[in-house]
Amino acid sequence: MGQCSCILASDVEAGGYLRPVVVRRPPWKQFLYRKKTTMMLTRSVFATVILLSGLCAQLAGAEKHPGLSIFGPESLKYKAGENRVFINPDAPIAGTMHYEGEYFTKLSPFGITGRGAPGLFNVWEPLASKSWDDDEPFALYGVLAKDFELSDDKLLLTIRMREEAKFADGVPVTADDVVFSYDLLFDPGVNPAMKLKWQKNVISVKKVDRLTVRIHFKESRRDTPLSVLSWWSIYPKHIYGAPGKNLETDFNDMLPIGSGPWEIESYILGQEVTYLRRDDYWAKDIRELKGTENWKRKKYEIYFDEFSKMEALKSGQLDWLAELPPDIFAQLGGKYFERGFIKKGVFPISRPAAMFCLAFNLRRPIWQDIELRKVIISLYDFDYINKTFKYGDHDRLVSYFNNQKHLRAESGPATGKVLELLKALAKKHNDPAEGIVHVRPEAFARGPYEMGTDSHGKRYPIDERIVAAATRLDELGWAYDKKAGVRMKEGVPLNLEIIYDAPEMFYFCETLSRVGIKATPTKLSKLEDQGRRKSFNFDMMAAWIDGRKAPGREMARNFLSMDADVKGSANIIGLKNPAIDELFETLSISASKETVSIYAKAVDRVLSSGWDVVPMTWPRSSCAVYWDYMKQPEVYCSGLWVQYNIMAHWWIDQARYDEIKRAIKEGE
Repeated sequence: MGQCSCILASDVEAGGYLRPVVVRRPPWKQFLYRKKTTMMLTRSVFATVILLSGLCAQLAGAEKHPGLSIFGPESLKYKAGENRVFINPDAPIAGTMHYEGEYFTKLSPFGITGRGAPGLFNVWEPLASKSWDDDEPFALYGVLAKDFELSDDKLLLTIRMREEAKFADGVPVTADDVVFSYDLLFDPGVNPAMKLKWQKNVISVKKVDRLTVRIHFKESRRDTPLSVLSWWSIYPKHIYGAPGKNLETDFNDMLPIGSGPWEIESYILGQEVTYLRRDDYWAKDIRELKGTENWKRKKYEIYFDEFSKMEALKSGQLDWLAELPPDIFAQLGGKYFERGFIKKGVFPISRPAAMFCLAFNLRRPIWQDIELRKVIISLYDFDYINKTFKYGDHDRLVSYFNNQKHLRAESGPATGKVLELLKALAKKHNDPAEGIVHVRPEAFARGPYEMGTDSHGKRYPIDERIVAAATRLDELGWAYDKKAGVRMKEGVPLNLEIIYDAPEMFYFCETLSRVGIKATPTKLSKLEDQGRRKSFNFDMMAAWIDGRKAPGREMARNFLSMDADVKGSANIIGLKNPAIDELFETLSISASKETVSIYAKAVDRVLSSGWDVVPMTWPRSSCAVYWDYMKQPEVYCSGLWVQYNIMAHWWIDQARYDEIKRAIKEGE
């Protein structure tokens, strides 16, 4: 049986293959029933043997690995026991880190009302955490999990837990806690959003033995195991599964208990919360888990405006601030900056960019005209927006994989296997006689490019583009109506609303008005924005289409034809393109880097040539202001924004801290 020797009969029963049935029959039927039952059991045993044989075949090729990767375990960068290059495992655990926090109403993550305390999820731990290396495909490495075995067909994932793992009250973390944490997702007292990806992807999570669990997936997908395990916390069954407990109400003011390095030391509801690092933390001596969260205490305090935060930083009540508005960051200064006590840092962003854009709502008849969409896109004045609103620190997004060479389509004509793939898709999905063109000629002739540029990528001045846009609108039948003050076509005014409240939107709308388009930027509350987004009640709105590192279902859900008319779906554009569906189907299951590269480049060409969004900008760097006693590893983790680097990887130099505080006190 090989690796199947660990499968217990109870697993088969729990999986629903053999279930005892009690049937009461009159005596005269019992003999016939015994005979029939004997035959049924014989067939059942035979079926079970066949089933177990199939299960063994599934697991036969599986090997134990310290993590999971979308391209298979051979692409993992780190072996068991190795630290990440951007983490210092010898960083001291010292000092108190003062954070900017958020208002909170409870100490529990459960329930659909109220807000949990900031930093709360650090009390618990996941089975695995994400690797943030730029040069490593999307991957997870074990935290509570010691190793993973994924079957060849990717339907069964076996996870072995670490023997050392314990909760803060000393109770070991076991497979029962993992199964409980899965069942907990379906409790009425848990936010329904937490269970969605599990419902969609998982058949069952079963205990194999005390420290082993097995997850059975519904279908073989390259990214399913990683998607499911990401950010999944493991809770102690003996605490949160105690009989008679109500998750939604019984833990709101109870100090949480988890396996993570932190426990709540003190709090004032809605104002501040302080976490104390546990001296008995189970992983404190496990090298590959050292070097993160390097503080003795973490204190979150609430600040309601930028001025209060800056004053708190200068007075030492905050140790750092990140992602400040560019104008505020540029103007920062004073005696502590001049003396080197407080530093301003600009950190490079080399991680892949998401497609941040304004999405057209293709469900509205006006946007079915691709030529009209092109006119709108051509009037996005990147040069002025970048200089005025972004302090010259942004790049214009063009591709859906903007700075990923292995995924981004080349700028010239399609060649090689990408060309062959596009031809096959066009032959299958295009019907010129019926006016159906899902793979446009532009996808063959030219890769992703910025509208309003020449063949060499040079931008035409905005004034020239405005003249060209006005001419093109005339050609499309959109005539300017002086009385209405807007362009009209067949009695329909060219009015549009843009749901995005960034300052540059007012300038973009002003530019559109110069060609006779009446555009209005709209600011909505978060709740209103969600409602409009879910009901597809908009002309254009800001969208975040993320295909970074691992293009698959997470990106595909933004375009699936089957979801175009399903309210609440991620396909807010309303795109219905079977060629895109087919490309993403392969992207979601392929573990071959070459295949992923070919299909991603085809996706890039087909999507870019559809002009369904107005691509906006992506920053080149992120900024932070911090006291000079804050130290960081030699290698900066550019896969994370700077604030997450500070929280996860930095530490306090106690000697420098004492030196600065003494100098300030003595007026040096």
